[in-house]
Amino acid sequence: MRYGILASHQYPRGVDLRKNLSELFSLVEYAAGLEYDSVYAIHHYVANLQTPQVISMTASLLGCSGNMKVGTSILLLPFLHPVHVAEEYATLDQLSGGRIILGVGAGYRDVEFDAFSLNKKERGSRIAESIEVIRKLWTDTPVHHTGRHFQLTGQRISVPPLQAGGPPIWVGAGAFPAIERAARIGDAWLAPGNSPTEGWFEKALGHYNRALVESGKNKTVTDRPVIVELYCAASDEVAREESLPFIRDEYFTYSDYKQLEWQKSRFDFLWEKMFVVGGPETVAKKIAVLSKFGFDQIIYRPFWIGMPMSMARESVRLVAKEVRPRVAEILRAE
Repeated sequence: MRYGILASHQYPRGVDLRKNLSELFSLVEYAAGLEYDSVYAIHHYVANLQTPQVISMTASLLGCSGNMKVGTSILLLPFLHPVHVAEEYATLDQLSGGRIILGVGAGYRDVEFDAFSLNKKERGSRIAESIEVIRKLWTDTPVHHTGRHFQLTGQRISVPPLQAGGPPIWVGAGAFPAIERAARIGDAWLAPGNSPTEGWFEKALGHYNRALVESGKNKTVTDRPVIVELYCAASDEVAREESLPFIRDEYFTYSDYKQLEWQKSRFDFLWEKMFVVGGPETVAKKIAVLSKFGFDQIIYRPFWIGMPMSMARESVRLVAKEVRPRVAEILRAE
């Protein structure tokens, strides 16, 4: 099992952004010292929170992440031209020494599609064609492409990526048809760790695994990442008491968006069934369950809006020093 953190760089309007980002970069450097495997930038436009943009944040994370992989979770691909993305992330791959993972998604917030005057119904075709164009450009050869959204007539990328074939492309998806598409077009499905229904993981993985077999990729896809809400403290009681106000406030803030209204009404279910909150033993057991589903990398948000960074640092330390060895022991015993 590998461990990564989500650099959740979103803050209320009016707070000192530079101070908060400085604290975030310090936390990433701390995680690198604890031998975490990866860190991921997030992406949104016209948000109700201050959200620095993903390409700038990916570049900024390179300097404080040590040997960690640096990725995006997720870059909203329909809002960017694939030539732009291919050039930027090939450059970042060079600058990072080949540590880049490009996690992409189709987007869901109406306000973003409205701001860009894009048809939300085209997001699936846009993300699929964009990935096709990016992969072609990353071959560092002239590209000829005539598609529904993009056309290239022999253009060649100016900076090739360092990794052969380019950084791995992970595709985030929550709806079953989108998960099947992720199997066809991605190097991995970047699975969300929360769902409003019991038994969702089993159903979603069934769709994903069948689509992998149908596309002939069941033996080539090896990465199985999942994003979770995780907080660890000295005991279950302390972890729940400390984290609940911050997690709840952040989720209620998300529910301002129509597509996430369900999170407010289903928060109690998410809190009890989906979030990984507790002392080291409880957190380790919950991660071991995710491993049984086939996931091999946990990516978790280490803090929520307003949480003191001292609490986040202690949780990150406990996961590295106490949870990680417990998970390894549980998996060896099985």
